[in-house]
Amino acid sequence: MSILKVLAAVLLPAAFWIGYFAYKDRLRPEPVRNLIATYVLGIVAGFACIGFYELLSRTGITPDFREILIRSTPTEFFSYSVVFVGLVEEIFKFIPFALGVRRFKAFDEPVDGIVYAAALAVGFASFENLGYLPHLKGFVFLGRAVASPLTHTAFSSIWGYALARAVIKKRSAAFASVAGLGLAGLAHGLYNFLNFSPGLRVLSALLILVIWAWGIRTLEKKPEAA
Repeated sequence: MSILKVLAAVLLPAAFWIGYFAYKDRLRPEPVRNLIATYVLGIVAGFACIGFYELLSRTGITPDFREILIRSTPTEFFSYSVVFVGLVEEIFKFIPFALGVRRFKAFDEPVDGIVYAAALAVGFASFENLGYLPHLKGFVFLGRAVASPLTHTAFSSIWGYALARAVIKKRSAAFASVAGLGLAGLAHGLYNFLNFSPGLRVLSALLILVIWAWGIRTLEKKPEAA
């Protein structure tokens, strides 16, 4: 598969989803340079996360994903999905958001947490897709290219909104971070579990739909009601 095709499959969905969230925030839009910088930070976060997984695998702390999928019980696979997939990936996305992105001057309302978390999540998904897409074809290729940014933005919007709302309303940022990450990690892990469980994949789509509907409804609220 040509590198140009892979790059197009990575960059076009990324531009679409970031543009979509920017449009939803059009009444008080974020600077384009901020969104691009946040997207790049998401790519860096994806690179760091993959490195962390490789370190865990080499040290024997966690088994290979395929191994755990084949040999584990449903309970073991659910626990693995929540802790080593959901929480780990959400934490790596959250770190640049908490340390850098939320300090942007334009970060001045709770819904900005969703917009910037989405841009960061799209960057993370773009890095993942650079590794996955060259090995996929046809419908699976297109599905992964479009759906991966969508699912990552859904989960990240939870902690993005939680922290942004706490900071702007001068509430406990630490509590909001822990609660938001915990809920996002649980949702991410549950999605992963359902998506790889025969007969339950439709529930994984329903989970994303529910989170997505909440995120869009929140984005469309008036600033004082968000």
